[in-house]
Amino acid sequence: MQPKVVISGSIDFQNEFMRLIRSFESKGCEVIDYPRLSDNLTEEYPILLSDYFRNIEAADIFYLLNLEKNGVTGYIGAASFSELAYAVSQNLIHDKHIAIILAEKPSESVQCSPEIELWLQYDWLTIDSVKEG
Repeated sequence: MQPKVVISGSIDFQNEFMRLIRSFESKGCEVIDYPRLSDNLTEEYPILLSDYFRNIEAADIFYLLNLEKNGVTGYIGAASFSELAYAVSQNLIHDKHIAIILAEKPSESVQCSPEIELWLQYDWLTIDSVKEG
């Protein structure tokens, strides 16, 4: 059975999402969701969001593509942090075993960096070793 992957990150990273999806698929994974552009995002948002969170529940891997944005290394916006926190809570509360991976370690200027540091200490998530190496 193929591992199921949900990708998170800024909706601005569409090209990077496509490259990451191809990379996961080449490793035998199935990407079941990622932030997609939509012509009717405001109208579709409630359905897209509820489906996205359900897909996090079904995922084997949650990958946060937190690349540099607006000059901030390892940028994590509010929406991505809520998705990350949801994945962590699935493991803590519902005894899931979702592998939670961040593409980059966020800089200290990222608002949630203290939580990320704590979660790293507890091994609740990891930084992508390929990018870190």
